[in-house]
Amino acid sequence: MDSGLSTRMSTALQELIPKLKAVAPHDLYDPTTAIDLSCAQNEMLREELIEFLKTTVEKKTSKKVFELPDANGGDVVLRNALASFFNTYFKPIHAVSPEHIVITAGASDAIENLIHAVCDEGDSVIVPGPYWYGLDTILKGRANVNIVVAHPPTYRNYDNYLLPSLQAAYDFSADRSRIKAVLICNPSNPLSRCYPKKSLVECMEFCQERGLHLISDELYALTGLKGAPDDAPPFVSALSLTEPLVPSGAVKVDPSRVHMVWSASKLFGSSGFRVGCLISQQNPQLLAATSLTTTDHVSSIASLYLSSLLAWSQLPTLLALNSERLSDSYRLLAAALRQWKVDFILPTHGLFLFAKLAKDSKTARDETAFFDRLAMQGIRVGHGQWYRGVEGDFGWARIRFSVDVDVMMRALSVFSTFLKSEGFAIS
Repeated sequence: MDSGLSTRMSTALQELIPKLKAVAPHDLYDPTTAIDLSCAQNEMLREELIEFLKTTVEKKTSKKVFELPDANGGDVVLRNALASFFNTYFKPIHAVSPEHIVITAGASDAIENLIHAVCDEGDSVIVPGPYWYGLDTILKGRANVNIVVAHPPTYRNYDNYLLPSLQAAYDFSADRSRIKAVLICNPSNPLSRCYPKKSLVECMEFCQERGLHLISDELYALTGLKGAPDDAPPFVSALSLTEPLVPSGAVKVDPSRVHMVWSASKLFGSSGFRVGCLISQQNPQLLAATSLTTTDHVSSIASLYLSSLLAWSQLPTLLALNSERLSDSYRLLAAALRQWKVDFILPTHGLFLFAKLAKDSKTARDETAFFDRLAMQGIRVGHGQWYRGVEGDFGWARIRFSVDVDVMMRALSVFSTFLKSEGFAIS
């Protein structure tokens, strides 16, 4: 039967459906009873934010929420609130103004629209590994561009290999002329660590020398964990690096080719609201182009909620509470993994920990079988194969700790029983 689909949609389905099936849970996985530690939801502030939402809707809802959002970038009140938020917490060299911001339906929408604006169909974007598999779907969607993976040799110290891996990806590309941008995630998903300032400056200069755009996905910013090592790189926003920070003779960074993406989904656990933004401080044509394709994407209620939250006098307290609760749950998970002698990357910012849980896995099939058995016992984690960029190192998992302490305790009990059955030495 002729489906009537366009050629490009048929091609996209052929490419994407097998990938979606590969990350689907085992048939015997029961989502109604299991603890899902594979997703990127932040549950730490749910009770406080439910009350805040109720109060906001009750006190601030007006006839305006029934109208279409403002054109030319989206809701003006929200853009003002976002500008103030970024100026307070992201330390930009040049103050962010509402005119620099376009409201989008989350970070994925922002990335898709940025890529669509700077790439033609069939162009390429360099993405340093390890990166979330869902990015394949985003970039293969409306923009229909290719990913050139910059491969670090190892998960450990991945940040030290940023520039060499970018250079290798660019130099060995089949068609360098079709590479138009570099897309980084800082703090990293899945490793929950930040790139050092030096690596970010080198990345910007790499892009400048080759006329590439740099898109910095800063979705996990401000999710710092307490007790991080003193020598761990702090979060540094791309907004704070749009001028040379190294001795004279360095390449000057062109801020018209540096763009930042953020949404409320991770920091405030608000994925369902689908509200985020892109920031570009010296590229009015790009802002105009992306504004035309995103104006009607975000609901007025979501804009009202986020603008009120960002302007709330108790926001600093809320951010501190988020970090405190994330840290408490992380410490429980880390202590258990150390007891079980499971190796992991020490996180400093984010919602999850990357651990070599299936440590005896030699192949992708071994890894899948191990995590399927775990899922059937009631715990789902993110398989290492879901994060592209480091090849041949099997057995890793992204384990979310952004759950209440009591949920983490229940999860650890299931982990312990399961690992004993797998032959781990559990005391």
